[in-house]
Amino acid sequence: AKVLLNHPTGNMKVPHFDAKNRSHAFFKGLPVTFLCTSCFVEHFTSFFSLNKQGDGSYQFTLPLGEGPIAWTILEDVGKMTAGILERPEMIGQTVGSASLHCSAAELAAQMSKATNETITYQCVPWGTFAAFG
Repeated sequence: AKVLLNHPTGNMKVPHFDAKNRSHAFFKGLPVTFLCTSCFVEHFTSFFSLNKQGDGSYQFTLPLGEGPIAWTILEDVGKMTAGILERPEMIGQTVGSASLHCSAAELAAQMSKATNETITYQCVPWGTFAAFG
């Protein structure tokens, strides 16, 4: 996999991003538009772990820092796609998209409100996260 980030704790490799990048070559010369989504909120139901704590609350631990992050809600991808398809001038463009921009702590608060469960975010350094395996 291509190294996306040279970091003192090691190189970050994200194979699915590399595969998406390689796939663009197959569409060269065709009238296409690429929609690049941000991280899906739905990853918290599968890929990202919500760990139950001793007090009954939930916590997720990721190296996301404290600043805002672009998040995509899967249901919004269809709306974004429909909006692109309705605009012929979008052909040939690469479009970045997100449903919301907020910090991981703010997302945890929104998830808490939506689920009526206490969900918190624990920020850890890249090296610590990488050591989780």
